[in-house]
Amino acid sequence: MAVPIAPIQKIGAATAVEVCGRVALSVDAQAYLTPSLSPQGFLTLLNGSGLLTDAVRFLAFALPVREGVWWACMAGSAVPGATSIDPDPAYRAAQDWVYETTDERRFLCLQAAESVQSATPGAYAALAAFWSGGSMAPLGLPEVLPDPVLAPTGIAASILLAVAAGNPERAASFFQDVIDRGIDIGNGGDGRQPVVSQFPSSRAFN
Repeated sequence: MAVPIAPIQKIGAATAVEVCGRVALSVDAQAYLTPSLSPQGFLTLLNGSGLLTDAVRFLAFALPVREGVWWACMAGSAVPGATSIDPDPAYRAAQDWVYETTDERRFLCLQAAESVQSATPGAYAALAAFWSGGSMAPLGLPEVLPDPVLAPTGIAASILLAVAAGNPERAASFFQDVIDRGIDIGNGGDGRQPVVSQFPSSRAFN
């Protein structure tokens, strides 16, 4: 078994099982789960097995939503082709929400996502911010709280769509780069620049 990476500072769960109760993973990924396996140990196993889609989904659910939304934005900037609009209003709204996590910013994220009019990586990043908490109903209407799985699901969708929009021949390297950025953000970094991977090269990706 590969030596797991160091604990990721902003992941509050003590075990991977605590996170995986909320996220849909492949059968292959689930086979690695044991009751005492740490989040970083699970990420190490997923990465080493080439289960990089599962690694993205797991990390999206393991990180706090604010850090996850920022991760989605940084992934979009890291993959050429992830956005066809420069600047992308949805990514911009999501980043603004990270800097100022108010209800006003949250609803601006919804407006920005709707303005894109398609399921783009940026739109899902903005929707993840909108789904982060607080009522989804307009002001003055009864409160409608988002399902807690919506925000991390949007984060994962944003990142996976960003990778899919890039050059298919570079998909494995894009996956590794965005996962490494996510870990950097989870450890207090800003994820803006490529970082030295803590993982050995993975075999493939799924």
